[in-house]
Amino acid sequence: MINKITITFIVLLVSLNGFTQNEKVEISNRELRKGRPNYIGITMGLGGASLRDFATSPLFYYGTPFYLSLSNIRYDDKRESEKGFSYTFGNYNSNFNNHSDISKVYTFSLFYSQLYQLNNWSSDKWNVKIGGLFNTTANLRVNRSFMNNEIGYEIIPTLFGSIKVTRDISRYKTKTKIFLFIKYQLKPKSRNLAFKVNVGLLNSAYRNGFVYTGQSYILNKPKAFDDYQFKFFSGFRMSTVLDYTVALKNKNKIQFSYLWDAYKTGGDINKFEMAQHMFKFTLLFNTNNK
Repeated sequence: MINKITITFIVLLVSLNGFTQNEKVEISNRELRKGRPNYIGITMGLGGASLRDFATSPLFYYGTPFYLSLSNIRYDDKRESEKGFSYTFGNYNSNFNNHSDISKVYTFSLFYSQLYQLNNWSSDKWNVKIGGLFNTTANLRVNRSFMNNEIGYEIIPTLFGSIKVTRDISRYKTKTKIFLFIKYQLKPKSRNLAFKVNVGLLNSAYRNGFVYTGQSYILNKPKAFDDYQFKFFSGFRMSTVLDYTVALKNKNKIQFSYLWDAYKTGGDINKFEMAQHMFKFTLLFNTNNK
């Protein structure tokens, strides 16, 4: 397993080195970084999610969590970077044999990504970038029906390999349309549609074993991470993002997104599974002076 991951990283690095090099460097890296647009992204979202924790119950819990995020994004055609954090919260319900339970779920994530353009695969209309994403997700669940084990939590760090394809769908000329004998004009507008895929290369989890009660609780000396273990190369995670971005006249942008994220930890009898579909709206504030 480790050899496969090592080979994957070598191929990824070779690809980045081969495809992102230009034959002639016309602008210095410092000038490129200085001129690269910088945005503060404020995101709100709502979606559907499900989870199952075999450490306490094999039942599925379903919810409609809220999503909030704050990030810093710097990008142009050549390079793209993003760092920030997100917070998701909501009630998840399980109904089985006329019995209903509620689990309150809070999810915190820190993320950082870098993408580089593949010159040979890009054109005026299409832009292809490849790179990586590091995401650390922490879940906190409170379910009173589990009594002594009502609180459960884990930390899931993941290193992804990422590829992003962007299509320029801007309108460059004013167009005149007629609808029900009413004539109107469509002004030029900068827009793009992007699809990004993240596949977990290094999956790991910091999690307790079967049920959450460790020896410290039995001895009346509770410890937050009693009997927790860090497992590398364990589990699976994958996510996709579809973005529709529109530029405004004041150099800011608005973005509509659909996010799918699914992951599970390793293990036989105590694995944790979670998946979510999220519709997001983002305000991108341009912080450049130009």
